[in-house]
Amino acid sequence: MKRSKWWERIGIIMAILLIVMLAGCSWSKETGNRPGAPKDGNDHSLQEDKQAEEAFDYFKYKEPVEITIIKDVPPGLKLPEGETIEDNSFSRFVKKHTNIDFKVAWYATGQDFVRKQQLAIASNDIPDVMLVDETAFRQLAAAGQLEDLTEVYNKYAQPELKSKYEATQGVALAKATYEGKLMAIPNLSGLAESISLLWVRQDWLDKLNIPAPRTVEDVEAIAKAFVGQDPDGDNQADTIGLTGSGSSLYANGYAGIHDFTGLFASHNAYPGLWLKGEDGSIVYGSTTVETREAIAKLRTMYAEGLIDKEFALRKDPNQLLTSGEAGLFFGAWWSPWHLSESVANDPSANWKPYWIADREGKLNTHMVPISSRFVVVRKGFKHPDAVMTYINWYTGGDDLKSEDEKERARAQVRFDDYKKLDPTLITALYPLYTTYVDTDVVEKTNMKLKQAISGEVKPEDMLSGDLVLFEQWQRDNANPKSNAADWSPPYAFLSGGDAVMQPADRKVFNEYTAMTKTMERKWENLQMLETETLYKIIMGEEPLEAFDAFVAKWKSQGGSEIIAEIEDELSKQH
Repeated sequence: MKRSKWWERIGIIMAILLIVMLAGCSWSKETGNRPGAPKDGNDHSLQEDKQAEEAFDYFKYKEPVEITIIKDVPPGLKLPEGETIEDNSFSRFVKKHTNIDFKVAWYATGQDFVRKQQLAIASNDIPDVMLVDETAFRQLAAAGQLEDLTEVYNKYAQPELKSKYEATQGVALAKATYEGKLMAIPNLSGLAESISLLWVRQDWLDKLNIPAPRTVEDVEAIAKAFVGQDPDGDNQADTIGLTGSGSSLYANGYAGIHDFTGLFASHNAYPGLWLKGEDGSIVYGSTTVETREAIAKLRTMYAEGLIDKEFALRKDPNQLLTSGEAGLFFGAWWSPWHLSESVANDPSANWKPYWIADREGKLNTHMVPISSRFVVVRKGFKHPDAVMTYINWYTGGDDLKSEDEKERARAQVRFDDYKKLDPTLITALYPLYTTYVDTDVVEKTNMKLKQAISGEVKPEDMLSGDLVLFEQWQRDNANPKSNAADWSPPYAFLSGGDAVMQPADRKVFNEYTAMTKTMERKWENLQMLETETLYKIIMGEEPLEAFDAFVAKWKSQGGSEIIAEIEDELSKQH
């Protein structure tokens, strides 16, 4: 799976987390964290200190300022009338409240964006601020192209944001530190994004009198029943088993949708990740015995017609859910956003998520990196503190029930008003769009929504992001599934949230998330070798033994060299 693939998915994840990024963002006025606050040995009077404290605004820059950025926009993006990539309702809203005018130096799509960004970095022609991955961050830091943000963060980051970073026990900021200096502001991801769940048409299970799934064998049995027992009741053999995707077999770290990540995890297999073997050495997850076993299972299921026969070529597997042809797929807790058309077309569709265990009954998952995206500032930019102001504002303020926050909440859910729910609109239009959430944001939102539903918390006491969700639940509860836009968010946090709140028996982290020198030269070819081989094995075009040949080729064509480089880099970090 190419590096860009998981980011396409995470763009969707970021859009659906947008509302809840505000949920935990109340902050206390901690004098010691404010510029101008009293320090031991200074000569300011207490009155002067108080005036300086009151005058400082974490969320609005002291004067109008322009910041140049670049944008990675989705292919085929259709903007509402009067909106452009640079000048739109979101950019105008940001400018109004922060005094920051973001100017788009250029934009591109997918791999074109990646290539253009790499060229800009190589020629030292970068914008004032960029959002980059870890590889680009380390490349920029090593080349001396970045502004040191240590003092900017210490002086200007709002206290609530600092508390979020502190909750990671230093992991997030360490990822953004180079040679002892904080050279970027890292994003913060919810760890629930890691878990791949099996989403099932519960109404079909009930009709066929099939118990809830727990193991891979249960998944096989359900797929077989959905293919052969007419679960939709139309007297036609037109339903399929498990969906798949031609774009990827698995998701790297994050839980994707319509891939087989959950099935791999049920075999304790983590393809695409760099794992630590029993002897402490690094192993590539796609080459392990466990991955071979999972591929063998997928090969058998495909041969028996339990997986969509066209999965490798199907451009939009979600259409199978919308049309009612499929009732079984692996996806993240946020999958209800992709099920909105399914329930709109068929309100009887009752989707339920299940975490599939391994043969020992254990729940396994790979883990999303706490930080994988980095806001970096061009060395020499005169207003790095303005970048911190934007991030402060983006992550919330002191009074989340203020009119400003209410206006912000309305603006951020404006995409509901568009003819078709398209989260990519917000990810494309919002400046420096990434996540800064509590690592347990899904679990916290789940509990707060339940408290509101039970009456433990009054609406007037709720924060704006939580209130939006509760109001959506109220409307959907009064008229179930009459408006899919109201059904999806609260259902995701309630049903998906319940599923991911089960304690995992095994959590596997990626040991290495950057790129080595050999990876830069050979990774694309190695990924092509892996993708072609594994797809062919699953679809019966190659025997299972081709997996062993793939592992040998992978090692000889650069894999062993890459592992040595990773181990060398990791040894320097400890």
